[in-house]
Amino acid sequence: MASNVNGLIVADRAQFTNDVITIPLSFFTEELQFLRLDDADEALVAPTGVTISDNYILVHGHRQTHTPFKLFERATGRFITNIGAFGQGPNEYLNIYHQQLDEANNRIYLLPWQSRRILVFDLQGNGLDPIPLSLQVPKGKFHVDTQAGTVTVVTLPFPGMPAVVWQQTFDGQVQQYVPPRHLAVPHDFSNEVFGRTFDGHLDFQIFTFVPRADTLFRYDPVANKLLPLFTLDFGRRDMNIHSYHQTADFFMGQISEPEQITEHTQRTTNHRPFIVDRQTLRGSFFRVENDFWGNTEIGWATFALNGNYFARNADPGDLLYELENMLSGNNNFSPEKRRRLTDLKNSISEDDNNWILFARMRR
Repeated sequence: MASNVNGLIVADRAQFTNDVITIPLSFFTEELQFLRLDDADEALVAPTGVTISDNYILVHGHRQTHTPFKLFERATGRFITNIGAFGQGPNEYLNIYHQQLDEANNRIYLLPWQSRRILVFDLQGNGLDPIPLSLQVPKGKFHVDTQAGTVTVVTLPFPGMPAVVWQQTFDGQVQQYVPPRHLAVPHDFSNEVFGRTFDGHLDFQIFTFVPRADTLFRYDPVANKLLPLFTLDFGRRDMNIHSYHQTADFFMGQISEPEQITEHTQRTTNHRPFIVDRQTLRGSFFRVENDFWGNTEIGWATFALNGNYFARNADPGDLLYELENMLSGNNNFSPEKRRRLTDLKNSISEDDNNWILFARMRR
């Protein structure tokens, strides 16, 4: 059981047993949809992340293949335009850490790594004036309020940085900021900023490989302060590396262990996702199965469910392989489900562009 301490939900790690509950994807989302992207040469994409709005799908860029961000029509998969290009010139980028698809205001915003500006495009792919940032952002999350002309930025707070979050105007003038204090992290790019805009507010966690009592925060721009939302109490246990986020009904996250890759780089291993119900305050380790697809486990479930949509950008050859294995196996599919999966398999060619599988998160 978790407890509510003046609005901060504190989950007791000791209450999580070794049992892992299995939850179907349909518990979290509406019906899963399948969309084949346009096959034109300029439309070809890599298997990267995607951002989905009411009428558009933004497929993220891929540095290794120099594939830029690409915008598609959600209803048909029709390719609309490239968003910028790879390079170091105007409207070009090498790595993008965060993006915002603002359909209502005809804007796409991209934040590169180690940047002091947010790149701005319209939905026709035209590059517009970038937004200068008041601080260099090694890694960060942001939210642009296009109508108000303001930007809220959360940055990885390396030593010496004056702010962990700030609000500024489009011309780079800081309106207010919150200093890092205990949230400062070593100068190590293994650390991350996890966060997103939720219910109109920017929620975030500063993730570090040095285990500490981290908290999921919400930035309150009216009071210009951080509101603590959720944390894990490890009690007498050794503290694991951990991450958090929230949905409308749950807090989610995972605990893991560090693995050294190079002298200055680490990654996580032995991931254990957990979920806490916001109403009952009960929690457990969990896994998610895609019951729309054949009860296959969804990897990195807490990240896959961290947004307004569950989405997967899939290579057609991978989809064919998975479908053939499902249909030839002993899955207890209903006749209707077997027919749907068979029809889907027959519609896929290995020469297709990638397919997007997506479902809106329930509210």
